[in-house]
Amino acid sequence: MTKVIVIADVHDAPAIPKDRMKWIGKHIEEQDPDHVVQIGDFCTFDSLCWHIGNETMAGRNKGTFTEDMDSFKECLSVLDNSMKKYKGLKHCTYGNHEHRLYKWEQQNPEIYSMMQKQLGDTFTSFGWNYTTYGVFHMIDNVGFVHVPFNVMGKEFGGVNAERNIGQHSQFDVVFGHSHKYNDIRCPKIGESNYTRVLNVGCSLPYGHVENYCKICTTGWAWGITEINIFDNHNNYSIYTLLKGHFMNFLEFIKNTCLQSLF
Repeated sequence: MTKVIVIADVHDAPAIPKDRMKWIGKHIEEQDPDHVVQIGDFCTFDSLCWHIGNETMAGRNKGTFTEDMDSFKECLSVLDNSMKKYKGLKHCTYGNHEHRLYKWEQQNPEIYSMMQKQLGDTFTSFGWNYTTYGVFHMIDNVGFVHVPFNVMGKEFGGVNAERNIGQHSQFDVVFGHSHKYNDIRCPKIGESNYTRVLNVGCSLPYGHVENYCKICTTGWAWGITEINIFDNHNNYSIYTLLKGHFMNFLEFIKNTCLQSLF
């Protein structure tokens, strides 16, 4: 059995409190999983948002890349200081918000790789590995990714995203991106043959909804996910079963071992 704790989309930003990272770090230290995976969008990088033009009032309040990076380093430091005894593997699968750095550098080639290197070096300095946007991080034949891409090179999305991913994938998939929690099985031809797709919600502060979604129907779920991966061998291949437990941040508050953090 392999134990994984998945931290969903954190979306750190200078104005967002970082208390929850203490709870997460303490829980990781106590549970001591084999792997910690942050599923991407660790930092929002509003300074690089192209949806809001810099010439608008909202654009003038976006802040700077330096402010975003300083906030991210503080966020990562809070998490790291709360799990100092943890010696397992830590990995981030970059999301579309980390991908903003790449897109910005593509449009400004004179600074190409500068911002990406700064982000990568920050992860490395805290002992984290990372994969670029859309690339799977495989653990025991389970694929962890911010969001899978379809045949057109676009992110799977919509109300049937999990089902569509499961129909296309040959292995179990754990992803984030939509901030919704969902767990489905997609049957395949053959006895007891299926793929499992797990959407892990988000790890924003409990109840927090980003500005772009304030008046939308969200269905968001806030928390982390604990996963146990079991391998069941047969004559042909390895079928992987995920057993997951979603722990929302209200459970953290009720957990007596974490009361001292408040």
